[in-house]
Amino acid sequence: MDLMQTRHLKTLVQIERVGSFAKAASQLNMTLSTLSMQMKSLEAELNIMLFDRTHRPPKLTPQGREIAEKAARVLEAEAALLETTQETTGLSGNYRIGFVATASVRLLPMFLKNASTKAPNAKFELETALSEELEYRVLSGQLDAAILTASKRSEAGLQYNILREEALVYAVPHAFDKISIEETAQNLPFIQFNPSSGIGKVIYNHTSKLTATSEKQPIVLDSVEAIMECVNEGIGFTLLAEPDIKRYATNKVIIKKTKKNATRQLVLATPKRDKGEYVQTQLLALFAR
Repeated sequence: MDLMQTRHLKTLVQIERVGSFAKAASQLNMTLSTLSMQMKSLEAELNIMLFDRTHRPPKLTPQGREIAEKAARVLEAEAALLETTQETTGLSGNYRIGFVATASVRLLPMFLKNASTKAPNAKFELETALSEELEYRVLSGQLDAAILTASKRSEAGLQYNILREEALVYAVPHAFDKISIEETAQNLPFIQFNPSSGIGKVIYNHTSKLTATSEKQPIVLDSVEAIMECVNEGIGFTLLAEPDIKRYATNKVIIKKTKKNATRQLVLATPKRDKGEYVQTQLLALFAR
């Protein structure tokens, strides 16, 4: 098992120590559903039944107890190894980091550049997904950290640190330069970034009343580039992070601010447990300009 894939084992050991899913979840600062999800994932990875779920609460099987005892020894060795290496070299080992696509274009190059000099002993595996999926993968131990769009709700068990705050601005065809956004919405369809995504939800919260009064059916897309090409061609108007609009807008497009100076926050999400504070501090340094 990869050194950085031991969160599931730590959860298993804690359950064995306290004898309860609920107590272990509380002590590890995670939800009961997240803990249960981790154990099912560990069972699938090991291809054995760790718990007898005919009991309430579930009880460790004899094989589960044996695995928990061996896991405790593995974790002690891991802690000693990490303490030794981190004192002298900072981050080392393998780390899996997730990015929302709209953040990767701006934050990923800086992250990789800093990692090559500040964390030469660390190897990073990168992937992209929507914010909610990334939160789920960090909670379940499939990712060590993720960069995503902050929402009004926060997941128990995750620590959030703001990396960047970006203004949300409207992009409208040049012909609507002197026309209010409200009137623009009566004449052009609003092009909405996927509302099931983190940034999409933030955008929807700022535009739902505006689009509700329009007879134009919104156009939903999941590509910033596609949205901006539509605006460039005068097909509709949109609300996006200002850097994304400026990246793809032509001289056919006008940028307008929102009345309430709307913003979106890009945050680093890391577990609150399992040396999470140290890893969080080290990763934050890799995003510093």
